Amino acid sequence: MLNIICKHNCKDCYALRICAVQAIKDQQSSIYVETDDCIGCGACRRACVVFSYDQALKEKTVEWLKGAA
Repeated sequence: MLNIICKHNCKDCYALRICAVQAIKDQQSSIYVETDDCIGCGACRRACVVFSYDQALKEKTVEWLKGAA
């Protein structure tokens, strides 16, 4: 599912560049995350303060980290 994260659309979105599975998309002047493709690694949450506030990504990261243990 495609979820909007940021309407700010920074000139150079760090989260977009850091995503290992290209789950982050720049479309229609907004940054989106394809949550079905996201593996929950949390790299985007460390790269961008807006991504760190997103509750859906936070929950996915926690689930992913629990599965990695």
